[in-house]
Amino acid sequence: MNAVVVDSDNDAGAFYMSSLRRDHAGLSRVLRLIDALAERLLDDAEQARPILLDALRYLLEYHHTHHHPREDRLFARIRARQPALAETLDRIGHEHESGEQEIARLHADLSAGDARRLAGKHGARLAKRISDYVQHARIHMRDEEVVFYARAEDVLTEADWRDIIEPDGPQDPLASPPELAELYPWLAEQLTLVSGESRGQTSSIDQEYEIHRQLLALTDLYGGLLHEGLELSRGHVQRLAAIRSPGALVRAVSDISTDNLRFAGHCVARPSRWAVNAGCGLLLGWLRPHLPDS
Repeated sequence: MNAVVVDSDNDAGAFYMSSLRRDHAGLSRVLRLIDALAERLLDDAEQARPILLDALRYLLEYHHTHHHPREDRLFARIRARQPALAETLDRIGHEHESGEQEIARLHADLSAGDARRLAGKHGARLAKRISDYVQHARIHMRDEEVVFYARAEDVLTEADWRDIIEPDGPQDPLASPPELAELYPWLAEQLTLVSGESRGQTSSIDQEYEIHRQLLALTDLYGGLLHEGLELSRGHVQRLAAIRSPGALVRAVSDISTDNLRFAGHCVARPSRWAVNAGCGLLLGWLRPHLPDS
């Protein structure tokens, strides 16, 4: 797998989070494919089975071997900064472990099943398990993006990022069509990411990724605002509970008003900034295939 060296500078955190989000964008594509193939397993096992095996192996060899450990390091630092999230982080970590175990079992069971068995009750149960895994994986990603991805760059320091970031680590094979075709040929062919694809196909893939990336950014944005709103409300309650004199009441009201105005500004400015960034990104993605090669 290709490796990217990351410097621990001010942009390190943004680069790291962008890499995790790209992984999720690729994972979403593979999950859609897995879900569709699970429905075809009973009727067309000979065609669906090798693609599913490649896709499940990709999840084991990249997402569970490299992506999830990166998230685990990130979440460990968030836990240190925000202990109140420990219970949720424990659940996320457990889901990483249980998800890997289930994927390994699915791969083993699918490998052992022939077309005749897959056309019967065994295949129906296996297809149901695959669909259940896809559903849980989507919920898992949503929770990560809304609760943790949205907060990481705000709460972590440069020292945290230096502890988190690998100096040299493998990247998602989906980002390299030739590598994907070599490692997972059935998956690569199905995703039309084999080497030699046309420029039009590449631009379509880039456009799909850009749309997905902007939707993830929007999810992060509102997830972050929701989290900030809850934290703000909790802070207000604590301030009011600590009032012991008229002077303290005046100061508390002033502080609460200031914080509310600041939060209202965030609620206006951040979506507007996202709209500008998303519009520019999508416009450039649409124009890129029509621009002359440099």
